[in-house]
Amino acid sequence: MKRHRAILLSFIGCVWLCSGVYLALLLSEERERAHAQSTGYALRFYGSGVSAPGLDRVLIPIDAPERPADIGATDFTVEFWMRALPGENNGVARCNENDGWIYGNVIFDRDIFGAGDYGDFGISLGGGRLVFGASVGSAGTTICSSERVDDGTWRHVAAVRTLSGAMRLYVDGQLVSSAQSVSGDASYRNGRATNYPADPFIVLGAEKHDAGAQYPSFSGWLDELRLSNIARYSTAFLRPTAPFIGDAYTVALYPFDEGPAGPCKGAILDVSGASGGPSNGWCAYDGSPAGPVYVTDTPFNQPTPTATRTPIATATSTATATSDPTSTATHTPTATPPFTSTHTPTYTATATNTGAPTATAEHTWTPTPTHTPVPTFTNMPTPTATSGGAIPPFPSETPGGEAPPGQTSTPASTATPTPTPCPTHTPTTTAISNATPTQAPEGDSAWTLFLPLIHSNSPCVSITR
Repeated sequence: MKRHRAILLSFIGCVWLCSGVYLALLLSEERERAHAQSTGYALRFYGSGVSAPGLDRVLIPIDAPERPADIGATDFTVEFWMRALPGENNGVARCNENDGWIYGNVIFDRDIFGAGDYGDFGISLGGGRLVFGASVGSAGTTICSSERVDDGTWRHVAAVRTLSGAMRLYVDGQLVSSAQSVSGDASYRNGRATNYPADPFIVLGAEKHDAGAQYPSFSGWLDELRLSNIARYSTAFLRPTAPFIGDAYTVALYPFDEGPAGPCKGAILDVSGASGGPSNGWCAYDGSPAGPVYVTDTPFNQPTPTATRTPIATATSTATATSDPTSTATHTPTATPPFTSTHTPTYTATATNTGAPTATAEHTWTPTPTHTPVPTFTNMPTPTATSGGAIPPFPSETPGGEAPPGQTSTPASTATPTPTPCPTHTPTTTAISNATPTQAPEGDSAWTLFLPLIHSNSPCVSITR
C-alpha cells in the first residue's frame, strides 16, 4: 500500500522489537495453558489505537517462521462475529478503490507498507458499513455493503477471495457485495525483508502501522475469528448458531476465550490444530480508554434478559346499600257532607350499590371478582356486602389467562326476603242514607256523587331479611 509518510519509524521499530521479545515469552506452553482458563468470552476494543501507537489491538505474527495464518496463496475466507454501537466508528472508506478499506475503522489488517511484492487485504467499517479490500502488487479494489451494521447487535461477517480475483462479502449469511478484481497470490512472502516491523503481522482492532488519524481504529466487539484456505461460501447461507469447530480447511481459529473478564494482557490462542501451527498471537493492552478487554457478551452467550414479573391481584369492592322506606298513611274522615276520605300512602325504598371491583394480574390472568350485594330492607336497614376478597400473587404463570389452580373467589351470600304478615284489619263501612246528588257549581257540567265512606287503617310496611 502506498502511504508516503514517515511517522516516528525509529520509535515504532523499537515498540515492535520489544513486542517481539515479549511475544516469545508469552507463547511458551506453560503460559498457553495458564490462559486457556474458560469459555464464553469476546474481545472489546475501544478505538484507542489510533492515538496510542501499538496499543488497543491484537497482534498475530505470520512470518519468521512461516505460520498457517498467512493466507492468500490460495482461495481464502476470513470470517468473524462483530458488534458495534452507533456513533462509535466514524471512518469513511472509499468503495471501488484500491486500498480504500484502510480509511475505515480497521477491524482486520493484513497490510504491508507500500506497494509491490505479493499482496495484502483488510476489513473495516466505513460509514457504519462493512468494507473488504484486497490488492496484488499495486492493483486491487474495495467492496462495501449497502447496509449499516453498527446497530449494537452481533453480526456474522465473511470475506471471500479466490486466486482468480473474485471477491465476495457476506453479512449474516447474505451476499452484500461482490466484485471481480485482480488475480494472483495475496499472501505475505516468506522471509520478506522490510523496514516496517508491523508488516509480518495480522493486526486486529487497529491500522497496524499507526500511520495517522486518517486511518482510524475499531471500537466494538470481536469474537470467533476463523481463517480458512478455501472459499467457504459461494451463495447465501444460514449464519452460524454455535462457535466454530476446526476442520481440514481451518488454518487458524481464535475463540478469544482465554479470559478472565477484564484487561487482555496475555496470549491469544489458535485452537485450529492446523499443521505447522499454532498461529498464536497476543494482546497489546492500553490506551485511553484502555483495551482490549475480555467480556462475557458473545454471540452465543449473551446475557439473559431479566423478565420482571410483578403480579398484582387486587379486588376492591365498595358496596353501599341504603334503604330509607317511608310509609305515610293519612286518614282524615269528615262526618259533615260532603264526605271526604283521603288516603295518601307514600313509600320510598332506595337501594344504591356502588361496586367497582378491579383485578389486575400482570402477564397471566385478570380476575374479575363476583360481587352480588343484597341490600336488607327493614324499617332500620343494615347494609351487607360480601366480596371474594383480594387474590394473592400467583406462584407461576398459567397459559390461556386462567386463574391459577386452587384460586377461587367466594360469592356474596344471598337470602330470600321473608314478608312479615301485617296485622288483621277489618275495614268499617258506614252506610249513608238519603244520599242525594247535588248540582255542580254553575258552569260545571259534572255531578258529584256521595258514596258510602270506607274507613281503613294505615298500610303495613315490614320487609325483613
